[in-house]
Amino acid sequence: MNVTIFGASGRTGTLLAEQALAAGHDVVVLIRDPGKLTLRHERLRIAHGELTDKAAVEDVIRGADVVLASLSPRMFGGPEGLPIASGTRNILAAMRAHGVRRLVYSWGPSILIPRNPVVRAVSRMSFALLRRVPTTRSMVGETTEVGEAIRSSDRDWTIVAVTVPTDAPGSGSVRVRAANGSGNRVGSRISRADLAQFMLAQAGDQRYARQEVRVSN
Repeated sequence: MNVTIFGASGRTGTLLAEQALAAGHDVVVLIRDPGKLTLRHERLRIAHGELTDKAAVEDVIRGADVVLASLSPRMFGGPEGLPIASGTRNILAAMRAHGVRRLVYSWGPSILIPRNPVVRAVSRMSFALLRRVPTTRSMVGETTEVGEAIRSSDRDWTIVAVTVPTDAPGSGSVRVRAANGSGNRVGSRISRADLAQFMLAQAGDQRYARQEVRVSN
């Protein structure tokens, strides 16, 4: 399988690339600073570029069977231009242009997965307050626009929401709860190794297509 990964220089993204290569896939990554990824492999192509560069995004998605993204905004003092939101729209447009259907995208819990009405109301109130604070306004904007872009797309997307990713060893066990309330009760922590394994497994599994899920150990 041809796998394109965004966010591969991050701790989860690096594990995604390592696990995809170990599984025998061909991997292409787009990185702003290639020096941040020390991983090297004969089936790994490292492309230099920005998410906001449409041509660079198209180049790495062309020929892909699946796109995996492990991205998150800066909690405080993020850029006003919302580059992750813009980049996400570029990813979706490139997928559509090249006929790539499967997208697995990990994000923090603030992507506002619908839960029970009380939790949803509290989440929206928190967002409204954070939007008024200059240091967190960018994070709220990125989160809102990324969620809207993915949900409104016609691709076979899955949003994987995580609360506290850790560097603990992988356990091989992931608890999953879908936005409709089905599945397991989930906690807050998950090892990045297990998160990467879960995301990679979704590449060939349509069970959670066009759904948002929360995961934990």
